[in-house]
Amino acid sequence: MNGAGKIFVIGDSHIGLGDGAERPVNAWLDRLAALKPKALYLNGDLFHYLIAHDKFRTSSVDRVMAKFRELRDAGIGVHYVEGNRDFFLRHSFVEEAVTDVAFEYAVPAGTKKFLIIHGDMINDRDWKYFFWRRASKNPVTKFGVSMIPRKIARNLVDGVERKLARSNFKHKTRIPVELMEAYGKKRYREGFTDVVFGHFHSKIVMPGRATVRVLPPWYESGEALMIDPRTGDAEFVVV
Repeated sequence: MNGAGKIFVIGDSHIGLGDGAERPVNAWLDRLAALKPKALYLNGDLFHYLIAHDKFRTSSVDRVMAKFRELRDAGIGVHYVEGNRDFFLRHSFVEEAVTDVAFEYAVPAGTKKFLIIHGDMINDRDWKYFFWRRASKNPVTKFGVSMIPRKIARNLVDGVERKLARSNFKHKTRIPVELMEAYGKKRYREGFTDVVFGHFHSKIVMPGRATVRVLPPWYESGEALMIDPRTGDAEFVVV
């Protein structure tokens, strides 16, 4: 595989927060760096959950952030898409470790234009989810998190980590193919030829006005989407 100068996209790695949980992804990042890619896009949910406040940092989080800094400082763009399990990334140690953080990215490649977005908000009629997202990711909640004593924060991290470690993170509900297609058509009208989702934990390619791709969860397969920035050709690869 010739990855030199290519763009790589992964999603839903769901790295554990416990000590040593970062080893598989850091080894993968070392292999990626050896290919000399142009950029890496992290399409949300990098960890089981990530509250980007110092009280919730663990050794696993810190080692992954250190690896991102290595890639970024070597000239590889590291772009972090906010997922539903990512909280308060802006103006945090996460933003300091990567090139940038955003809700979505527009990526031109040849004659194509890729949209990289997590995908948890494509159902604009799911008011319950939108309410939860707004309630959990607003400045008031962020302030409340900052007031939690460090010891309680650490116990919370450890407790949630134990529960999540027993989960396989599989989505039990039906994959909303019709919503993906409708979203692809909507963004096609804005000039996007390709839409890349994470979130749904299934490897899918749907041709259409805009080709819709869903990334397989990295924690299962280690697969990435590789995009040639010169031609716009895209394929799933194992690094």
